[in-house]
Amino acid sequence: MITTMVVLPSLTFPVKELRKIVAIQHYEERMLCWLLELSDPDVQVIYVSSVRINPAIIDYYLGFLDDPVNAAERLHLVSVDDVEPRPLSAKLLERPEVLADIRGLVFGTSAACVLPFNVTALEAEVARIIEVPLYGPRPDLIPLGSKSGSRTIAREAGVPILPGAEDLTSVEEVERALFRLKEDLPAGVSAVIKLNNGFSGQGNAIVELDDLTTPLTGSSVTFCAREETWASFKDTIIREGAVVEELVRSPGVLSPSVQMKITSDHRLEMLSTHDQILGGLEDQVYLGCRFPASRPYRTAIQDHARRMGEALASRGVIGSFGIDFIVVPGGAELRIYVSEINLRLGGTSHPFYTVSRLTGGRYDVGSGELTAGGRPKLYIATDNLQSRKLIGLSASEAIGALERRGLGYDQTSRSGVVLHLLGALERYGKAGATCIGDSAEEADAMYAGMVCALEDAVV
Repeated sequence: MITTMVVLPSLTFPVKELRKIVAIQHYEERMLCWLLELSDPDVQVIYVSSVRINPAIIDYYLGFLDDPVNAAERLHLVSVDDVEPRPLSAKLLERPEVLADIRGLVFGTSAACVLPFNVTALEAEVARIIEVPLYGPRPDLIPLGSKSGSRTIAREAGVPILPGAEDLTSVEEVERALFRLKEDLPAGVSAVIKLNNGFSGQGNAIVELDDLTTPLTGSSVTFCAREETWASFKDTIIREGAVVEELVRSPGVLSPSVQMKITSDHRLEMLSTHDQILGGLEDQVYLGCRFPASRPYRTAIQDHARRMGEALASRGVIGSFGIDFIVVPGGAELRIYVSEINLRLGGTSHPFYTVSRLTGGRYDVGSGELTAGGRPKLYIATDNLQSRKLIGLSASEAIGALERRGLGYDQTSRSGVVLHLLGALERYGKAGATCIGDSAEEADAMYAGMVCALEDAVV
């Protein structure tokens, strides 16, 4: 009997936040790595998207399988043909005929589940209508993954958090929290305001505490998203809430993360660790990641994450999620603080899934390594390979350019480059990649070679 996976890559965040990401409509392609599940002849995949996915991109992913022709027969692509930067789930709920088609594709299979990027009431409603269980937390538990919820869970688990305050729902509350923080911290320290539901750092604002004034709108504040204004930021604080935290500016500050999942029978599983690559204003924006996280703190962040995961499981959470940390060097020991919980898939999810599936590797919690073919595999990944030089390059040309340079993924060595976000390449000059090697140096060399290969391929 056939098992059906309904892949629902809806980025269900406020439209204002979605508009901050270049080529956001193509970020739904990041979950195409789940097509690798089609290696099992008893699995069919229904992949839903806002816009039609280039057939060359689908062929690229199916090409990693032993029998791509048979796999293609068990793949159903469903598009709503709507390019607006809105959540895919909202678009689906406006199209009952599309939901009926999906329900028809599921009918008669032995088992099925909806695999979402993140869960809100919209995803729960989609799952209800197509009569398929949703793999993710109940909508009423989603606030546990907000910036405020992250601080609450960390306190409950006994994991350190930065000085600050949460559950702030007005500019006046934010202002009072900032003044309290100014009193408690040394001179010259700054703070960050984080919108509860912002993602990729685009919902953050930097405040220089030495210049703090009343009203807050007269203070020195820098928004991480260029298009943000006090008017829009204030409205979001009122609507969704925010936190205030110390901004750590110590030299060598790092931001690793831990990925876990809670199964439907409430078992907590450790999946991976990464060092996040950050950029933008004050390194507040996620650009990519390296696997695994550095050895000096790898075990410690796993231990912290496990305690928080147990707290989430005790609340009834299921599904995949990540926890970001801030590691501050100096002194006899590293200082480690929770940054936030992402109660969803994230930028580190699809690279690890891709690498573990392609290499057949197994993650060892004790060492924090992914071992395949008797050796550890390491990688560097990004969702933000962007250059004007790449505008006009098609997905097929990009794939071919890597193959000609010998950089494409090779099953024999279990190393090479896997591209994603290819639908964004031709128009926006933007793509993503995961570069897999037997060492960090090899992965870095592949990354550099990939950039050269793509830029040289543009006519």
